[in-house]
Amino acid sequence: MARFRGKDARIEAATGLYRRFLFSEPVTVPTLEDAAMAAIVDGVVDRVAPGTSLGVSLPAPDPDPNAPRIALLTEAIALLDPVLARRVRSPGPSALSLAARCLYALYRETGDTAALRRAVGLGERAAAVAAPKSGPDPADPYPDIAHELSIALLDLAADEEGTDALSRAVHHAVRAFRAPSASDRLKTACQSLLSRAFTALFQRTGEDEHREQALRMAVLGRDFTEETVSAEDGYVLGSPFLAAHEATGSVRDLETAVVALREAVDRDPRPDHLLSLARALRLMYPVNGDERVLRESVTMSRRALAAARPTEPGRHRYLEQAAYARLLSHAAHGGRGVVDVAVPLQRLAIGSLPEGHPGRLDAIGTLADIWLARYEKTRSTADLDGALEATLTAMRLSRGRPDRHRHLARYGRGARLIYEDTGDASHLARGIHATLRALKTDDLPAELKAAYLVQGAALLLDHTDREPDPDMRRAARNMLFECSKLDHGDLHVQVECARRWADLAVSEESWHEAGLAHLGALGAMARLTATEVSRQSQESALRRFSGMASMGATYSLNAGSPLEALTLLELGRSVLLTQELSLYDEVRALRNSAPDLARQLAEQLKRRDESAAALGARMILATAGLPGDGRLADRHRVAGRNLQILRAQIREVPGHERFMSGLTEEDLLSVSARGPIVVLNLSALRTDALVVRPDGVTVVPLPAVTPERVGALVDTFLTAAEDPDEHGGTAMLDALAWLWDHLAEPVLAVAAPPPGPDGPLPRLWWCPTGPLSHLPLHAAGHHLADDGRTVLDRVVSSYTPTITALSRVRARRTTPSAGAGLLAVAVGRTASGTEVPLPGAHSEAAAVAAIHPATTVLADGEATRARLLAELPRHPRAHFTCHTRSDPRSPSLSRLVLHEADDELTVGDIARLDLSSVELAYLSTCDAARPGAEIPDESVHIAGAFLIAGYPDVVGTLWPMPDATGRRLARHFHRRLAEGDDPARALHRTTIRARRNARGLPVGWANLVHIGG
Repeated sequence: MARFRGKDARIEAATGLYRRFLFSEPVTVPTLEDAAMAAIVDGVVDRVAPGTSLGVSLPAPDPDPNAPRIALLTEAIALLDPVLARRVRSPGPSALSLAARCLYALYRETGDTAALRRAVGLGERAAAVAAPKSGPDPADPYPDIAHELSIALLDLAADEEGTDALSRAVHHAVRAFRAPSASDRLKTACQSLLSRAFTALFQRTGEDEHREQALRMAVLGRDFTEETVSAEDGYVLGSPFLAAHEATGSVRDLETAVVALREAVDRDPRPDHLLSLARALRLMYPVNGDERVLRESVTMSRRALAAARPTEPGRHRYLEQAAYARLLSHAAHGGRGVVDVAVPLQRLAIGSLPEGHPGRLDAIGTLADIWLARYEKTRSTADLDGALEATLTAMRLSRGRPDRHRHLARYGRGARLIYEDTGDASHLARGIHATLRALKTDDLPAELKAAYLVQGAALLLDHTDREPDPDMRRAARNMLFECSKLDHGDLHVQVECARRWADLAVSEESWHEAGLAHLGALGAMARLTATEVSRQSQESALRRFSGMASMGATYSLNAGSPLEALTLLELGRSVLLTQELSLYDEVRALRNSAPDLARQLAEQLKRRDESAAALGARMILATAGLPGDGRLADRHRVAGRNLQILRAQIREVPGHERFMSGLTEEDLLSVSARGPIVVLNLSALRTDALVVRPDGVTVVPLPAVTPERVGALVDTFLTAAEDPDEHGGTAMLDALAWLWDHLAEPVLAVAAPPPGPDGPLPRLWWCPTGPLSHLPLHAAGHHLADDGRTVLDRVVSSYTPTITALSRVRARRTTPSAGAGLLAVAVGRTASGTEVPLPGAHSEAAAVAAIHPATTVLADGEATRARLLAELPRHPRAHFTCHTRSDPRSPSLSRLVLHEADDELTVGDIARLDLSSVELAYLSTCDAARPGAEIPDESVHIAGAFLIAGYPDVVGTLWPMPDATGRRLARHFHRRLAEGDDPARALHRTTIRARRNARGLPVGWANLVHIGG
């Protein structure tokens, strides 16, 4: 600023004061969190009655330790005022821009919007004076002035309605960007600013052109191919995707925003970065229901509040985010303490907003939501008064506004709560009226319309419970039917709609309609688990829909439609496994008919999987309590979008029209040509076996098999497996006998009548659902009686997650090669020593190698993740002896434990392999074939991963077993295999032999299962 020297003493002195301000360190003051909590604890908020004011001002620090710094700015402005007021000799751009900078800094320090407005006015005067006067493309000598003005205009736009300030911000940012004298650093800053401005324009107008411009500016000139990105790049990329999700409900856009914003926080945990990530995570939670996401949102909200200053211009955003995160936490976990703090935090947020601020109405609406939640907990008159005051104020302020429907619906929700508490039917009537008015709004977003329809149906049903009214009940049913047809991403609403509609249909014994309710919900689930969505979100969505396929099938069976029941079970079970099987098998199938598409599909799958692997690694670090590495989300987004495009192109190739589509009813039946498939469906209403044969489906009722009984059986087997002595063996034998009497024997009477004395045993495939997936159905029977009343004496059993999966696996089967090579992996001891040693691992591998001469053995430190991923495709057969670790919340993160502590092979790693010529995987590991406890219908376990990777036959374990037992079973199995048995019969003969040697200890012979075939 040396150019001011000697020109004007006032300008020179003001420049010196501004410099002193810039180089002075702010005095540490209490954070915004400290100030807010002090106001709450001191009773500042509670002393203001809601009827007096909903908002409460945050007390200013007294005295203000930063007053001397602020005085530098006010003194500089006072020096410049006479210069700015000159009429004869108008101030130049330098003096005007200096005054604008001082005023803008004053706004940033104090939150004084009057200073901001004046800064904008002076900045526009400076920009006008500095504007080039002639030439077709004149050089702008002051690009910094235009850039600084656009920043101030963006802040001003946050406090104003409309788009005028935003449009002016775009104009001046473009001017600064195009200036020939603009540095590369300034151009990059202008791109970031333009992305923010276009994002804000998109949020206010909903015009897709603005969203596209925001994304274009976010990526222009930036390199998103590196492993890491800068904090600013992550923030700039995440913001428009977050806005896009809020407008469209796209889960993929939201996931991209979350990961990009997490990058920004990892690199620079500034308050605005923390706030944006907290908001993105808050929006993610209702989509996937993952409580880890909710906890992270609350944590980020608190960090943002603790990083912000009490005088932060946008402090209401930090206070409101902290309040709303606590509201969600209260909804998930209950407890008064969380929501008790949320109410005063939100009142402080409202108190930070001036009258007429565009965010004030939404802030009052949020306060109403929080107060209603607290009223649900306390049922206190004071909370009811506060909730009603906030709700009615929001309704009054929203008159004539396009978002009035939100406030009407909120009033309807509140009226229902009051009716439940008081029994006053007038509140119920007012709630119905308000909700129906909200539903009359034109062009409602799908997720809001769905929520209002469910709320309206609930209100109408409450009314009919009080006063029976067939017309009102019919209207409620129609609302739920309409809701089921809407395409949106709110899992809670979708599940609630399906269950209410089904319950309504069940109460009238309209079983077919109840089945349709669940069919619609499962269709929505398929969209929420699409290929472009991350594995964690897919699994979270599936947890929310858990059990819905079984209930839908139950209703269809009651309606006398077994094929419809079968279709429902195929649609809602093993969704992820079937999806991955379809994708990787399609790569193989396309190599002959459309090699270019095969190459593109493989490439996009690789890109998607690499980004998923990075996210998975981050999740493993997070579960271990360590900070996760930041990873770029753009790859995942682009790969997901390209997979969608490829799906449409592949379906145009002859013979591939049904790519990524389920099997038809005729196809489902044809899969049973090699032997019957027994699909077991367990529900609270009824349990049945669906025996599938080429000529149709036979239903076998299993009335004694209840969820409670099955749960007890699962506990019995797991407990006995941990105590494999005589007592545990007796308990397991009793359980196997019960399974024969009440499940296996009735099924086999239909599916596999007793064979002749000399004929080979027939094949049969078990396809269990829910907790039944944990049981050794192949070993059911009265084994001590030795009278043939066992499954082992009647059929050769295999398992399949779904009929579709079995069809896929068979389509890829290769002809076994003589002397096929085998990879034996033995990890008897880990480097850390944290796992129980497996002293027999090496001898088991040696025994297998003695049977199969062409065996490669990788023991302990040789069995690295990198070496395994390289060797598995080279060996048609693989045998693993090692520990596993299961993640019940995200089974795709379950993994094989290798020698080094940081070297693990996950389900995702295995599933991402493309193995085109493999035959068999034998997994002598703990729980390799046991699904995750929370989503047992998803075969997301180590054995399932090997199916996806390409193995048509997989042998795995249901529970841990003694080291010596595992070694003995493996040796006998591989001998049968070497003698020419197929894997299923080899395992069957191995099990028969082991039973003969120790009938009283089934833990040693009922554990291994064959999957596939």
